[in-house]
Amino acid sequence: MTSNLFEGGNVFKKVDGGEVTPLTQRIATVDVQPTIDWINSTFGFKFIDEDMLGTTGKKTKEDGTFEENSSGDLDLNVDTRELPKEEIIAKLTAWCQKQGIPDLEIMNKGRTFTQGWVANAGLQVHFKTPIRGDVANGFVQTDFMLTDNPNLQRGAKRGGTENYTGADRAVLLSSLARGRGYKFSPTKGIVDPNNGDNVVADDWDEIAKILLGPNAREADTHTVESMFAVLKSDPNYEELIAPWKETMAKAGKGIPESIAVESLADKQLRRIRELSGAPLNSVVMSSGAFNR
Repeated sequence: MTSNLFEGGNVFKKVDGGEVTPLTQRIATVDVQPTIDWINSTFGFKFIDEDMLGTTGKKTKEDGTFEENSSGDLDLNVDTRELPKEEIIAKLTAWCQKQGIPDLEIMNKGRTFTQGWVANAGLQVHFKTPIRGDVANGFVQTDFMLTDNPNLQRGAKRGGTENYTGADRAVLLSSLARGRGYKFSPTKGIVDPNNGDNVVADDWDEIAKILLGPNAREADTHTVESMFAVLKSDPNYEELIAPWKETMAKAGKGIPESIAVESLADKQLRRIRELSGAPLNSVVMSSGAFNR
């Protein structure tokens, strides 16, 4: 099925020959908080607004489409130091048993059985969650995102803006890290590939300074646009964003129009014109970054 109603998490599905039927669907933004309230009250969890990762519960656009007013799944930030993975699975399993669901039908089993209610997937636990706690409303996939550094994960899983998705932002973070000689890991932070991927920084203020410059702060990393606002004065600007630009070009996207950035060639041309006394508007801009 391809309708928007059934676009969402894809862990729980019925496979019949070549036909795949999703068992979960997108959840309307207005249903997100009531569903999380049900999760908290049912299982004794304590998820609050800041635990909703990415765009979970945040997509609202007046007169917009359902896609623009819904989430594909519920991504929840889980501090495993307070809520271990085994405890989550145990509580979800116990609830399923109380509903009369046979034990063999509770857990997904790789590709051999995908019609369960709970899936153990490494750093995530997935749950086929009744929307607003009522199976009559259908189901949404809840992803319990496990970490021992919830602040790092919260920053790594930020949603996007009108022009750039959270995935676009993640690509930029990785591009900048490579340009600085490191790698960006959403679970570890900045790591050194030349030193066994040892962690260099896992605090967002420190990450900002490494990726964007010594005066950058955590808030500067929130969006693609905010990062470009800082990067535009970096002498290695072009080299740093090159991998990101290449990826964005394939998606039909480019540098934020609100950020006027001169390429190195443009700067050289501008300097030549200034030294020769030629009018500024006679400079032929090669990058097209300046809007006229």
